[in-house]
Amino acid sequence: MTLLQHNRLRFFILGIIFIFMIKFNFMHHKVQNKNIFKGTKNSCNLSMIESDQLICESDEIWQKRRAFYSEQHDRNILTMNDYENYFYKNWFPEFQCPNETRLGEGDGGKWACDIEYLKSKSPCLIYSLGSDGDFQFEETVHKRLPHCSIHTIDMRYFECPKNVCKFHQVKLGDGQNKTTTLHQLMTELNQTNFEIDILKVDIEYGEYILFHKFFSNNIRNQFFKPVYIRQILIEVHLDRDRIIETNALFYLFNSQNYVIYHRELNPGFPYYACEYGLLKLNRKFFRGHF
Repeated sequence: MTLLQHNRLRFFILGIIFIFMIKFNFMHHKVQNKNIFKGTKNSCNLSMIESDQLICESDEIWQKRRAFYSEQHDRNILTMNDYENYFYKNWFPEFQCPNETRLGEGDGGKWACDIEYLKSKSPCLIYSLGSDGDFQFEETVHKRLPHCSIHTIDMRYFECPKNVCKFHQVKLGDGQNKTTTLHQLMTELNQTNFEIDILKVDIEYGEYILFHKFFSNNIRNQFFKPVYIRQILIEVHLDRDRIIETNALFYLFNSQNYVIYHRELNPGFPYYACEYGLLKLNRKFFRGHF
């Protein structure tokens, strides 16, 4: 073998070794990245458990949300009985929703928490309690979530826009004096086995008896399967004689594992009407508060 041939062979072998080393380093780096990705994905286990499979984020961020809740909740339970300033001083957001979406315009609009997951959820069930003939909320929901089943309930008759929602003329209440409970309505619609993904409520002071009846552990409710309501978008109405009752309503929501993620004073009636967004979490999120 000549010297020239020997040098060519040596460079050829070195070239093969060099290519092999590059390929090995690339594959090793790729495996490392895969493991890092797996670790990042697994790190949201805590938030997934405590949000009932809704929110996936790192334990560090989730722990900050818990700390914020703990601090703000302690402030919220120190309520004041000043009617004119009640909604200015009480019941502020105690949880930060990662993505809020406005559903509807004007006074009938509500802020929902992270509706993206509903685009792939089936069945998807939306209840709208209280209409007064304004269907902006329903129309926006239908536009964003066309596969969701939307039911609008009001004691007076109105007609839903075509292919948007189903209207039910019902007077909601405690089941007495020709009223219907929410459980009874869901039974009539054969939907007691479904979750309510969004419950919108604007029923002019009727919210008090509605939720106390719905969440109470009375004999009648013991015959019903508990209904899981992921979000409650509600306008709470206040008067001078309802301050204690209003406090009790928020305590009731808290006892059912709901957190306040949004509040918005009604600009026309800031003393006695305020919009709230409530999100249901797993009870493990509240450890140390019950």
